[in-house]
Parts: sequence; structure tokens; C-alpha cells
Amino acid sequence: MIIDHIDHDDYEDNPDEDFGDNEMNATKSRKYVSAREYYAFKLQVRKKIFNIILFGGRLFQQWAVDMYIKLETMRLDWYSKQANQKVIHADLYQGLVDTVIAGESRGDRIGKRIVLPRPFPGGDRDMQHRFLDAMAIVQRWGKPDYFVTMTCNPYWEEITIELLPGQLPQDRPDLVARVYRAKQRSMMDLLIKGKHFGEVAAYVHVTEFQKRGLPHEHILLIMKAKSKLRTPDDYDRVISAEIPDKNKYPVLHDLVVKHMLHGPCGALKKSCPCMIDGQCRFHYPRDFCDATLQGKDSYPIYRRRDDGVRVRIRGADFDNRWVVPYNPFLLMTYNCHINVEACSSIKAVKYLFKYIYKGHDKASFAFEQDIINGGGIIDEIRQYRDARYISPPEAIYRIFGFKMFGVSPAVLQLQLHLPNMHTVAFQAYENLEDVVARPSSSKSMLTEYFGMNQKYPEARKLLYREFPKHYRWIAGNKKWQPRKNKRSQIGRLVHAHPAEGERYYLRVLLNHVRGATSFDDLKTVNGKACGSFREACEQLDLIEHNRTLDDCMTEAATFQMPTTLIRLFATILVFCEATQIRQLWDKHLASMSEDYRRTQSNEAALEQMVLRDIRDLLQSMGKDIKLYGLPDLVDADGSSNFDNTEVTEERQVKVDQEHLDLFSCLNNEQLAGFNDIMDHVTNQKSQIFFVDGPGGTGKTYLYKALLAKVRSMGLIAIATATSGIAASIMPGGRTAHSRFKIPIKLTDNSMCGFTKHSGMAELLKQASLIIWDEVAMTKRQAVETLDRSLQDIMECSLPFGGKVVVFGGDFRQVLPVVTRGTRAQITDATLLRSYLWQKIRKIRLSCNMRARTDPWFSEYLLRIGNGTEETIGDDYVHLPEDIVIAYTDDDEPINKLIEDVFPSLHTNARSREYMSTRAILSTENEHVDDLNDKMISRFPGEEKVYHSFDYIEDDFQNNYTIDFLNSITPNGLPPHVLRVKINCPVILLRNLDPHNGLCN
Repeated sequence: MIIDHIDHDDYEDNPDEDFGDNEMNATKSRKYVSAREYYAFKLQVRKKIFNIILFGGRLFQQWAVDMYIKLETMRLDWYSKQANQKVIHADLYQGLVDTVIAGESRGDRIGKRIVLPRPFPGGDRDMQHRFLDAMAIVQRWGKPDYFVTMTCNPYWEEITIELLPGQLPQDRPDLVARVYRAKQRSMMDLLIKGKHFGEVAAYVHVTEFQKRGLPHEHILLIMKAKSKLRTPDDYDRVISAEIPDKNKYPVLHDLVVKHMLHGPCGALKKSCPCMIDGQCRFHYPRDFCDATLQGKDSYPIYRRRDDGVRVRIRGADFDNRWVVPYNPFLLMTYNCHINVEACSSIKAVKYLFKYIYKGHDKASFAFEQDIINGGGIIDEIRQYRDARYISPPEAIYRIFGFKMFGVSPAVLQLQLHLPNMHTVAFQAYENLEDVVARPSSSKSMLTEYFGMNQKYPEARKLLYREFPKHYRWIAGNKKWQPRKNKRSQIGRLVHAHPAEGERYYLRVLLNHVRGATSFDDLKTVNGKACGSFREACEQLDLIEHNRTLDDCMTEAATFQMPTTLIRLFATILVFCEATQIRQLWDKHLASMSEDYRRTQSNEAALEQMVLRDIRDLLQSMGKDIKLYGLPDLVDADGSSNFDNTEVTEERQVKVDQEHLDLFSCLNNEQLAGFNDIMDHVTNQKSQIFFVDGPGGTGKTYLYKALLAKVRSMGLIAIATATSGIAASIMPGGRTAHSRFKIPIKLTDNSMCGFTKHSGMAELLKQASLIIWDEVAMTKRQAVETLDRSLQDIMECSLPFGGKVVVFGGDFRQVLPVVTRGTRAQITDATLLRSYLWQKIRKIRLSCNMRARTDPWFSEYLLRIGNGTEETIGDDYVHLPEDIVIAYTDDDEPINKLIEDVFPSLHTNARSREYMSTRAILSTENEHVDDLNDKMISRFPGEEKVYHSFDYIEDDFQNNYTIDFLNSITPNGLPPHVLRVKINCPVILLRNLDPHNGLCN
């Protein structure tokens, strides 16, 4: 059989014709149909009309691929013409499309790159453009909540009943494409309009094709706040990773077995395509898990119970470890492989969006470089064409013009250009003077944004990227108009690489400065005109520059004493990665040495005095002054009494009389514990104690009495706690991690971060008592690390080197945090599972001192801790109404909570005792951020705003844009915008100056 493959005159060559994705195709009247429309016409099934193409079998598949390749080739040929390349280059150099490659807008690149522009669907620039649009949605609505993958089932009934006699599904790619498109649209309607998972705030979906030809859909859903997954129960409600009971759910059981079992792979089948280096790249089989585990900024581990359910298919036995997560309703509705995953990870954002926008499949090919006039040409069109891999279903899908990408809400790309560098459209025959004189020639999105800010005060409240939410861009008239409907767009400034210089810094300013009325206004900071956009960024501290640390020291010198300046300088050396240290030293030495100038006039001697102070501070932080390129210290190798600095600081802790008087107020349980501990301290007998008791039984009271007694005897007592709040209650208290320099990453062989001959080691040698409160919250490896280190410095094999150590805590309260840990793993991380536990003497406190004022509440907490309080289900208890604030959708509950915890805030804001004795706790960081914003707004005084400098190490492809990094706050990092006021509490993430209380 031969299928006519000759070109016809029934269509016109139209390279800009819409393939279902071309957003630039404008509606206009045409005299001819396009080639795509012609071939789509030829593929229709019509009653009583024999269509030989549909009977072609494999020849039909080849014909479909050939026809689409011809369509695509026409477009590529048009773009490769030199005249059209000039238009494309001008577009790139004026900055109206995303810059994908560093320095692409440089003049020396002209003529050396054949560009495949963004309007071409599926090209690298198009996919990068869509990826950046998707990331803009993440900036606005947050991380995706669901990742859904739907794969075509070639044996859907809608396909099989339409097959002609003797045909198989692969013989009819037109049927596969049409039915899949209908199913895909149906599922999108169910998810979005039907609210199957809840209300959707935003979504992205992409259709792509497997190498075997079948289409599949990747869908990312971002849910509104009420519909987000927050607990393991929420995950279990919508996602299952288990084989259902065949007796209870026979249909669902058969569908899971048919569509949702991975493999076999691994030891069962080492030749499986998913195997890489002997391991399944999808990590199957997974481990059994009795309950779904949820972690912040991590993927959940779904429930996969070892319930004995087994099925045998494909020559292997499968259990729950092999199940691909699914949603039962979607699986039963669409009868195909539908993988549903909950994605709550920061790391997943970039991976998922890059994955769904990774572009078409590529065949293997060899790189070539054409040399013209001694220079290499990078031909993007040839690279795309040589690497192309296309299957019959994809060819048909594109010929039919089915949409392959979807995003909501819409994203408007905001033009970004330097002054007078925007693109102007004109015909070749037009007079250039007339073109320049045309009023519209001077207008662009950006210049009209400036114009709106000049006219309307309400517009000046918005950033450039926020403008599309409230105003609509009228492209024909080149103007912004206020929106009349609720439909809004998300604005995204087109990307700029740092190598582009001023254009990049212009973008930084537009992302941070509201209400700019002109380019010059953007460059004006505090009434002073800057010479460049970069200088304006530096003045606003929006980019990192060498002057930042200099400005910090200069400002501090105007109101701080020299000793404080020296401490600040040492902090800068350790924590700020300063690059021009010697210049900073030379400039600020005079300010740091003012105190010494009263008794010493010799400049060299003054320098040595300041250097010694800095050396001592650096050594207290575990650093060596020799590492920082400062002037040589004459006695750098001498003792200079530093070794006693930490000992001296500890001996200087003040002992208040009221703490000494606590001894007389101890109850019988406390007194017995006090006497036992002091007996071991006085007689220097080795022992580990654990003070056990629920909240309110006077553990801290006992610690204070012990500390006062030991210190009054001229001995050293070290007070630490797991949390900063608990440490601050004890005189001289520090966090255990800060005091003992316990490493962040713990192993069974970890050692503390001090040397055997350091000042910290000397302090521990001389210590007669060590107290560590809230040890129940600490991983046992941290305690064992201190044990090994003390045995090392004391050269003694007794526990903790023979020291008297007092631990305290309540295992009814918060236990150590184990990422995605099971209950067994969390319990295993506690001190209860340490080899030290059997060597610990327990002191139990049961008399609740706080219960005297509210005995019912204390007993209530104790019942919860002991697990005897009546529960709702397995994990919930009923809270008394008098301690609950009713929740409503507005801000009223939050406002009432703030007023209850911080009454008369304006009056008491400057009271240290008031601010340090109250706090609002929350289960999630996002709630903390919201509470902080509200509290700062209520706090009296002038607000100071600071911005972080965000970047990703080794992000050579610039996948993480700066504004995206600015929009996220991963665990352990501060927010991009830090708002503070004088006297407002600040929690430090690093231990900047522990001796002065500047620690976590």
C-alpha cells in the first residue's frame, strides 16, 4: 500500500501557525488553511467516506511522523533564515525575552549564535520560559502540594471499541491521542472545578510522551490554605500505598495490581530499565511502615503495613513495598496508572518544575562545531533538529493542535530594559525619524509603570511585579488599565543574569523598590542620586558588597565603646566571611584602640594591645588569629593568660544572696537530692544524676540552689540546657551545644569541638559540677559525645571523666527530633537508650509547686504526659474550653491571643522582664512568621528593614533565580526581609558571643 506523500497547494506555509502552544499567534483572517490544519482534516473519521490513511497500520504511523516533521522543519527553516535571525537577535539584545545564557546580550556574540527563539514550542528557551513562569507561581502561592502523573492506557474501552477489524491500539495513534486528550481534560476538570482534593489556588500541567509512544501528564497542584495537607491523617485520606483487601474492594484491588505495582526489579530482575548501578532509581522496594510519617521540608513516607497481603504477577510476588502511591477514586475513575504524590519539599520545587519542563525526548547524537572565519558557531536550531525524537502519538497530538501545557493563574512577563533600550516595531519602508517621533515609540510596559506611579498614589504602593494583579496591560494601546474583574495575573520580570551588569541591578531594584516614577527615581536613595543601578543597590544593601562591613564598623563607632567595637570586629572575622580584612583593620584600628590611648601613645604598642584582645576573643570562639591575615602578634606563641580566660569568666558569675537562701526553702525531695549531689561534689566522687519530674516540681529551683552553693565555695559549676530559654533562667547558663561545642552532625564516634589543651578543656577540668537541663530533648549521641570528650581530657575512663554531672528533664514532654522518624526511632534517640542510662542515679520530684495555684491544670498535664488522659482517636485530647480561643477565618483569634500573652505592649515594650518572660509557641514556621509580622507591627518605635543576600552554591545553570530564593525560608535560615525595632526580642541562629548572651 502506498500513501500519497506529495505536497499539495491546498495549504500555505505558515511558520507562525499555532501548534497548540504558540502564545504569539494572533487571530487574523486567512485565505488558506495552514499545513497543520490540512493534515488534521485528512485524519478525520467521516461516515461513508473511506480514509485509507487510517488503515495504514505501521505505514500510518510513519506517515504521521513524516508529516509532523515536515511541519516542524518549515518553522525551523524560517527561523534559521539570516533576515529572521536579525530580528531575533534584536529582540534578545533589547531584553524582552528571557536570557538563558550568561552574557548572551553582549555585542561580541553577534553573528556567532543561530538562535531558536522562545515562541518555538518545545525549544530550550520555551521550556526555560515556562519553568520561570511556574516558579513565579510558586513565589506567589508557595510550594506545590500534589504531584500527579497520569499515563495513557492503550486498552481503554473508548479506544478498543473504535478499532477497525484486525487493528491494535498502536495502529491508531489518532484514537490514542483523542481519547487521552478527553481523559486528561476530564481529570483536570475533576481536580480544578470538581475540587477533588480541595480548592486549588494554582496549577501547572504538561503533556509529554514516553519513548514507547504513549502520552502522560505531569500535574502540579498548589492548594489553598484550607485544603493543604497538614497531618499524616490528611495524607492517608487522599493517598494510599497499599494493596487493598480483595474481598472488601475487589475492583480497586484488581486496578492496583494491574496499574500501580512497580517492577519487579532489584534482586528479582536486575535487567529492569529502572536499575542503575545495581539499585532501583525509584528506590523500590520501599520499607514497610506502620504509619505515614511527615517531615517539614521533606517527602512523606507513606503507610505500607506488613499486613500479609501478597499477589503474584509477572512471575514475582508483590506486597505493599512495591505499590506506587495512588488515589483510589482517581484510579477507579480513569482505569490507568495515576501516581499521586504529596510534595512538601523545598528541594522538590526546582526538581519537579525542571522535570515537567525538561522538553522532548532526545536521541543519541555527536556534537559538531562549524568553524567560520576562525570562530565557532553555536547553531541551536541544528542542535534541536539533530536531537529530535518523536513518536506517532506525539506527532498526531501536535497535528491536532492539542494543548500540551497549562498554567493558572496566567503569568505576565514584564519587560525589563535599560533607558531607551526597548524594542520598537516598524516597517522597513518607514522613515526612522517618523518612527522615533511616534508617541508610542517611547512607551513600554516599564515606562508606563513609571507613568502610572506619577499619576496615581495607589499605584505607588505596588512593586512592578505586583502590578498585573491590579492593572491590565493593553498591548495595542501600550498602557495599563485598572482591573474591573477579579481575574488577576501574576507578574514576572523577565530573567537577567548577573553578567549583564546594569540590567541585572535594575531588576533587583524593581523587585524591592515600590512606586518608582522613573529610571532616575530608581537610582535615588535617601534623596541622593546614584551614578548607576548597581550603586543604588549597594546603597540600599540589596546586593553584597565590600562596603557593608565597613559601614557596619563605621556606624558602630559613632555610639559604641572600644571594647564593644573589638568584639564586633572579632564577630565579623568569624561569621561574615570578610574579604578585605586588612583594609578593615587599618581603617578602624584608631576607634578600637581609643581606651588604650589614654595610657599608651606608641602606635605599635597600641596595635599589639588590640590584637591581643582580638586573639583572646577569637580563641574563645575556637578560632586562631593567624588565620585572618592581621598584623603579626609579637607574643602570638606565648601564654598571655588566655588559657584562663574562660575559667575567669566562669568564676566571675555573680552569686545572688536570694539564690543562696533557696536552700532553706527546699522541700524534702529537693533537699534529699541537694544533699546527695553536694556530698559527691564535696568529696570529689564521680556520679551521674538525673532529676526527673513533671513541669512545676522545682527542678530549676534545685539547680539554682546547687549552682549558688558550689560557686559560693569558690568552685566552678557549669550551667547548661538544651534550649536557650531554659539556659537563660539559670545564672551563667548557656546552651549545651554552645558551651560544649557539640557538633551539629552527630555520630556514635563524635567528639566535642575543643582541643585537649584549649581554654574550654581547662574549664571542664576545673569544673566541680556540670548541670544539663532539658536533656530529654537531646539526642543521646550528644550526651555520649560529651562523655567521650571528658574522658579524653581528664584521661579517665569513668563516665564523664569522673565528673559530677546532673541531668534534668521530663520524658513526658518533647523528645528529640528525628527526621521522618518512627516512634521507635525517636525513642531510640533518647538518653533512655544510651549506655549511660544504667549508670545514672535518679532523683524523682513529685510535689508540684505550681499546683498550689491551679492543681487541676497541673494534674491534667500530668495525665496527658502519662498517657492516662482520655483521647480522641490515637493522637488527640480535648482541651478545656477556658484555655481555648475559638478559631474564625479573620484575624480576631490571633489578635486576642497576642493581647492575652502581651497585654499593654506599648507600655511594657521596653521592659526586659516583661519581654523575656512570655512567648507564643507554634507548631509550624509559617505561623511563626505571620505572628512575628503582626507583633512587629504592634511594637512601638521606628522599623528597620534588612535584606538577605541569597545564592545557591554551584548553581551554574542559574535554576534558582534570586527572587525565588528571596521568597522561601527553609528551616535554619532567616527570612529574606528582616523587620526589627529597638527592644524587640531577637532569636539568634548562631552563637555570636555566648559570654555576653548572644547565642541560640
